Amino acid sequence: MENNDLRNSVIVISDKSSGLPFSKGILASSIAVTGLDIVLCHKIALDVEQYLIDHNINNIPMDELRSLVFRFIKDTVNIEHAEKYLLWQSVGKLKKPIIILIGGATGVGKSTIATILATRLNITRVASTDAIREVMRATVSDKVIRAIRGSSYNAYKYLTLPPVGVDPVILGFREQVMTVIVGIEAIIKRSILEKNDIIIEGAHVVPGYMNLDDYSSKAILQEIVFTVADKEIHKEHFSKRTTETQGSRPMQKYIDQLDKIHMIQKYIEDLAANNEVPIIENYNLDNAVGEVLEILFQRVRKEFSKIRS
Repeated sequence: MENNDLRNSVIVISDKSSGLPFSKGILASSIAVTGLDIVLCHKIALDVEQYLIDHNINNIPMDELRSLVFRFIKDTVNIEHAEKYLLWQSVGKLKKPIIILIGGATGVGKSTIATILATRLNITRVASTDAIREVMRATVSDKVIRAIRGSSYNAYKYLTLPPVGVDPVILGFREQVMTVIVGIEAIIKRSILEKNDIIIEGAHVVPGYMNLDDYSSKAILQEIVFTVADKEIHKEHFSKRTTETQGSRPMQKYIDQLDKIHMIQKYIEDLAANNEVPIIENYNLDNAVGEVLEILFQRVRKEFSKIRS
């Protein structure tokens, strides 16, 4: 078959039971989990496709394709990223769902990072704790759980009893977190039962409020906290959010509460430090995502080391 004819035919990736058509886009996405720039990932995927065409390969087993991609990544970048690729392609062998918990105060970029990570890791489920809170508000009487009526930074307005010995902003936030945690744990348990990967993000993902050791044998569970120390950069985040939501979340509303938001941020950071949860400064989106991928890579490698030992 001529190369031009092969180019117009379908290259099939086969395994023991079935076959799937080769896709440069899907391959590039699978390479992107290594943390490489997405443009470079697409170049490597294109080079792999060209190799298959040049060598008249129109059917290739999955394991052989992965070995081929490993070689291309090693030759194009380095052995470290090539090994990361193979490790991530083998994560299914652990037979555990990946559950990523992303916490941090309002406006630090949690939902944006969660969306990017979901694409990079091919995770189809992303849950927001704001959504969990809204569902709980709609199904449970406000008289029963007053704490979830407001946002994280103004939950203190709905305290049943006046605070004693603690700042009302923190007390209100704590009460709201303890309520929403019930919903978060229900989603974690469901994801483990169904073996579904998921990212849960929101201000209510706070270190120390859940005993994650209860799930460690059943899931690859990683908690991460994001922060923005500089208030001016934090304001820029709110400005971007206002644009992205077409004004439905006006930035001035958040800027007026920025001191309270930073008070909550400090509280979350302290708990993260006490519980040895990674804290990532989100001053640059690409860097932040790269740091998360590296943390997850180390977490997955640790899981494989348990099996080998």
